[in-house]
Amino acid sequence: MSYLAAFAKEFLNLTWMVLPYFLGGAAFGAALDVFLKPEFALKHLRGGWLSMAKASILGMVMPGCSCATMPMADGLRRKGADLGTVTSFLLASPLVSPQTLVLTWAVLGWKFGIARVLAAFFGAMMVGSIFLWIERNKPGFLDIPAQVPEKKCSSGCCGIKVVEKEEPRKFWPVFIDILKDLAKYFVIGMAIASLLTVLIPPGFIVRYVGSSGPLAYVAAVLLGVPLYVCEGEEIPLTLSLLKLGLGPGPAFAFLLGSVGTCIPTLIMSQKLIGRRGLMLYAAWWVLFAFSAGILFSLF
Repeated sequence: MSYLAAFAKEFLNLTWMVLPYFLGGAAFGAALDVFLKPEFALKHLRGGWLSMAKASILGMVMPGCSCATMPMADGLRRKGADLGTVTSFLLASPLVSPQTLVLTWAVLGWKFGIARVLAAFFGAMMVGSIFLWIERNKPGFLDIPAQVPEKKCSSGCCGIKVVEKEEPRKFWPVFIDILKDLAKYFVIGMAIASLLTVLIPPGFIVRYVGSSGPLAYVAAVLLGVPLYVCEGEEIPLTLSLLKLGLGPGPAFAFLLGSVGTCIPTLIMSQKLIGRRGLMLYAAWWVLFAFSAGILFSLF
């Protein structure tokens, strides 16, 4: 069988398996987008441990990628939220969304789904705690720029538009918009995963990298953290790596590392947490993905 025919077969099989869950996740995301109002966050997320917990949970249920939620994080800061709350929201938001949770559970299994939720919540709480302590005990360390008049972005790194004025939203238009925004990333993810499965020999990763050894974790993190993917692309990629022999621990490290390091998001984050805070946040992502992968391999 030619490479093209093998690619087409793998692409169709993978897409047919994932498509129902993709549509279901999009529907759930649209419902949350319509009925969960941003005013809730601005009212209840001000500061402290409970605020960080709420911000972590809200970040996980808000549809959209990290760039799409950046304006909301900026709004939290302007309303008086501490850095712990803001950074908890920023970390949890790209790690879990309704769409990606449904896809993760369906494609990779319930262990990956539950671990993704737990990693998002506890990882967000931990990084929030670090920034909360620094803000309270090391004033001035994070060299945060002075606030400037808010400017609206025309689009995020995922191509999701940020509107100037919020209008009443209805389910079906939002559902269609989500499908339009995410369809290209869905197709790209399926295509890349199919290419990896077809082009890389079955024993390549086990032979040259190892299934779950130290080199496998290092390779997964170094590949995943710089390689930003959006709204579900990481799931078929992780599945293809598992098929090629990568162990569950390194695969989970890749899954987490690949969704939180959008370059535009990091650039925008500098306005909220400063240059030093940005370096600390990026370093935390590397350590977080690596450690979460090791913990996942133990269960």
